[in-house]
Amino acid sequence: MKKNGYEGIYDWVCGHLAKADLAECAPHLGLTVREDGKVSVSFFGREYLVDNQGVTPADGFPAGVNHLSLVGHYAMSRGRGEPAGEYVPLWRLSGTIDNSGGFDRSTVSNPLDRKFGSDLTALEQTAVRLGGVPQTDEPSGGLAWVFHAFPKVPIKLIHHPADEEFEAEYLLLFDKSADSFMVFEALGFLSGVFIHEMTSNDV
Repeated sequence: MKKNGYEGIYDWVCGHLAKADLAECAPHLGLTVREDGKVSVSFFGREYLVDNQGVTPADGFPAGVNHLSLVGHYAMSRGRGEPAGEYVPLWRLSGTIDNSGGFDRSTVSNPLDRKFGSDLTALEQTAVRLGGVPQTDEPSGGLAWVFHAFPKVPIKLIHHPADEEFEAEYLLLFDKSADSFMVFEALGFLSGVFIHEMTSNDV
């Protein structure tokens, strides 16, 4: 059976994992090496195990191929340092000067608004279930949560509910150091996986 593009990306990740020194990378990425030599990676509340053969969910149940690719990509990152604690839109990490506000609305705001509408309780419950930490001091005044998608790659979700003047808006921001740990294309995939997790019907 012919593989799709996403499966091809995972094959590419596995090819690089085969040559990676995962035990050397792990401490710099906030990851733990188990006694069996596998690296444990938590990704949106689920544990994955990474070795030179590939990525497997610790619970033995199937996982999306994009999840596997992202976990593998992070586990072999050569990134160093700590998150900056300052959050920016994904397009700011692209190295371009183009403001992709329309892209953010179509990929972030629209699906989340379709999922939650005005049900802020459901939004809060879903955010917390995925590990979101409420930010009570959000400067924009919106509802906000920080998620440690990976230990050194925190992301922030901000929601401004609709009012008489403006429609509801969601913003997904990345720590400005995120591209030190993951390439821009992988961060784009991370954005898509996050929205999938937020809008999934799984409880």
